[in-house]
Amino acid sequence: MILGSSIGEDAALIALNRTVLVLKTDPVTGTSADIGWWAVHINANDVASRGARPRWFLCDLLLPDGTSPAAVDRIMSQVGKAARQVGAAVVGGHTEVTPTLRRPIIVGYMVGLVSRRGYVTSSGARAGDRVIMTKTAGIEGTAVLASDFASKLHGKIPQRTLIRAQRMSRQLSVVKDATIALRTGGVRAMHDPTEGGLLQGLWELAEASSVGFHVHESAIPISPETERICSILKVNPLRLLSSGCLLIAAERQRSKKIVNSLKKNRISASIIGAFTDRRRGRRLVRLSGKELEIGPLERDELYRIIEKHRPT
Repeated sequence: MILGSSIGEDAALIALNRTVLVLKTDPVTGTSADIGWWAVHINANDVASRGARPRWFLCDLLLPDGTSPAAVDRIMSQVGKAARQVGAAVVGGHTEVTPTLRRPIIVGYMVGLVSRRGYVTSSGARAGDRVIMTKTAGIEGTAVLASDFASKLHGKIPQRTLIRAQRMSRQLSVVKDATIALRTGGVRAMHDPTEGGLLQGLWELAEASSVGFHVHESAIPISPETERICSILKVNPLRLLSSGCLLIAAERQRSKKIVNSLKKNRISASIIGAFTDRRRGRRLVRLSGKELEIGPLERDELYRIIEKHRPT
């Protein structure tokens, strides 16, 4: 084994002759909408963040009593469509009825391959490297909130804005982001921020690399849809599920080239700060200029809102 599980390292690496096997598993528990789609992409993202190509997908589908065959077909159709998008084959899994469940749960498993010299970990960031993020903060959480809390948001947000927010789930994949960044060169580490949002993802990457960081709130892109929904539900978008955004630690001299390469391929990207010596702390420079020390988060904003406003 090259790498097992640890903070910030979301996929295992196993040496296999001249290649490296990348193994990842993750469930979908925060939503009941499009769970087949989510399951493929959140697992493929962590494989791609290792520099690997997602190849084979399996899933466990756990269903409440009374689930119809049509519902199973719908979920597996989502799985098939998402797998084709990332270039993976659906090779197996398991389905069962679990009486205590109130809604379906899917646990995905993605396997990828990468060359012995081609893999990337979350532990490669160095002081002086630039922090690049693709797309915007809170993508996954925005799509989930827009879908699962549509009735609560109705009348408070224009319908077209709500629809755009729901469609943000189509931005979930970072496979292309990772591929372009690695092809450009200068990537030291990559990480897919999920639970705890962008700030938790930054902390995990820094923790894995034993470095600090200084990032600027003014440089972090947030979509208008995310801003509007987070304002209504009183959610911090920087602490909201952020699958779809890729964090990249890049050599300072190559960072602008990586950003330009991503933009040329119609993927928005921004340099939001730099990694520093660990002793300088892990800090977010707020819009006010005040510096906020960033530590690990116990719970994502999505789950707090689910508990507070769970739809009935």
